[in-house]
Amino acid sequence: MTDPADLAHEVLLRVAAFVKALPADQLQDLASGAAKLELVPKGGRPAKATAAAGKPLPRPVAEIETTLRQLGNRADARRYLEVDLKLTAPQLKELAKAFGVTATGLKPKLLDTLVEWAVGRRLDADAITRMTAER
Repeated sequence: MTDPADLAHEVLLRVAAFVKALPADQLQDLASGAAKLELVPKGGRPAKATAAAGKPLPRPVAEIETTLRQLGNRADARRYLEVDLKLTAPQLKELAKAFGVTATGLKPKLLDTLVEWAVGRRLDADAITRMTAER
């Protein structure tokens, strides 16, 4: 099926089947021009060049990791990432990736994940060790 007319026919059939399944509000948006159909490659959207070229981290990853591990509580770790370093959500994702931590979501959740990874697990382990030693 390499004939352009045959390909166009096949595409129109697929688009018609897709549009037919849309709810009324989405159809109205398409009809009015408030929404549009967009071609997305089968593997998903390619990463935006602007996202990849975001602001670099203000300090080296190793330095951030060392500082986080030295902090004594979750609040200090969160303050360090959010207030002292002023990290954005893309920077937090970059940091998590560098640490080998799976972190998704918006900025508050990213902060929670990184704080738990760097400080929370250690504090929990220390508390368990103390409880075991007291027995």
